[in-house]
Amino acid sequence: MMQIILREDVPNLGVVGELVAVRDGYARNFLIPQGKAVFASVRSIRELEHQKRLAAHRRLQATTQAQSDKQRIEGLSICLQAKVAQALGEEAEVAPTTLQKLFGSIGARDIARVLGDLGVKADHRRVTLSEPVRTVGKFAAQVRLEGGVVAKLPFWVITEGATDIEAEKRRVEAAQEAARKQRASELEAEAKAKAQARQEAAAKAEAAAQAAASGDSESAVGSDVEESEETSAKKSKGKKGAKK
Repeated sequence: MMQIILREDVPNLGVVGELVAVRDGYARNFLIPQGKAVFASVRSIRELEHQKRLAAHRRLQATTQAQSDKQRIEGLSICLQAKVAQALGEEAEVAPTTLQKLFGSIGARDIARVLGDLGVKADHRRVTLSEPVRTVGKFAAQVRLEGGVVAKLPFWVITEGATDIEAEKRRVEAAQEAARKQRASELEAEAKAKAQARQEAAAKAEAAAQAAASGDSESAVGSDVEESEETSAKKSKGKKGAKK
């Protein structure tokens, strides 16, 4: 057996940088010529240990930086201004509870761009929105940082050109809450209507079954009466014949 250091991940053997023991022929004829491993000499083992220490130090630095970025991100108050179908200040007045739709939508790239403008590096592929952003309102995003650290970022989307930012934030948040309540009410009404329809259908089916059962019973009684009358007639006819 020969000790080698893997230079890349090898299925069913190990991962890059791992010290493993393999058969001599496997190492000399395949792993080492293919550049997948090197001989585990005293020097290479020392170099491996050094690289492991460096990697551990880099991971620690990355995690420390990620924790710092997390605190900074979660302390931010981000407000994006976006064009809407009907902007405030136009001739038609916007009701305070109107949840205006955006021209387009707000996505992960927009959040990453704003974070970058604030000095926080964030890859848009690591940004996840809690829901599609197609209206004004208050939303939330998650930013995945190094070392599995996740930062939660609340943000507002308001109408472009709003002058009183705080007042507009309160307005759109209230409108969003009103829309959620209305949607919940609609879903509740829809559920009640479906339940009532099921009850009515069940009642109709039961009534039809009872009617069918009643009809079968009356038919059976009528048949018995006819059979009884027919039998009586035959007996009477027989008696008359006997008298003759």
